[in-house]
Amino acid sequence: MNLEKAEKIIGYAFKEKALLERAFVHASYANEKGVPSYEKLEFLGDGVLGLIVAEMLYNENDDEGIMTVKRSMIVSTEPLEDATLDSGLDAFIKYGNGESRQNHSDSKVLADVFESLLGAIYLDGGYEEAVKFVKKFLGCKIKEVFSADTQVNYKGRLQEYCQARRIGLALYTTTEESRAGKPYFISLVKCGGITASGEGKRKRDAEQNAAKSAFEKLMKS
Repeated sequence: MNLEKAEKIIGYAFKEKALLERAFVHASYANEKGVPSYEKLEFLGDGVLGLIVAEMLYNENDDEGIMTVKRSMIVSTEPLEDATLDSGLDAFIKYGNGESRQNHSDSKVLADVFESLLGAIYLDGGYEEAVKFVKKFLGCKIKEVFSADTQVNYKGRLQEYCQARRIGLALYTTTEESRAGKPYFISLVKCGGITASGEGKRKRDAEQNAAKSAFEKLMKS
């Protein structure tokens, strides 16, 4: 592996080169060679990414619901996959013999490697270097999300969240009743093994409120 080329793309020179090398080791290669895979680094990087993005959002002064939606848009699988592919960092991933023959151009592995690299940078260079990495490779996505309309379409974002994590589409059941002689709607939504409800004077309001509640449950699960 050409570590210097990888470091040039990343924009950071590792003090402990073994961390960088491990960040690209897929489980299939690790099993064949008897070496550590990137999985522990990925776990760490996932937490570091969540903290970095949460801190950025906190400074934007949005409410909790909007911050939750925006965070999911940034840290979801697709932006991380795109960052790994667009940068060319996918070329450094080490796969086992069988796995190397598979097409990984649309694979969660790409997102996993982004997070493992972030974890490695955090261990080697600290939090500030990790922030630089996130800004460099996710900066455009972060800017796009931060400038988005703060009147969040929770129903649409919930569908995007479920699709990105391959947990199926959100399904709504909405009923109408009468309160004080006026129509009132109650909506139930099921997605990712959770059920949430919402109410409103209009059907769309009830479904938006149900989607918002489902989002909050999914982020806490």
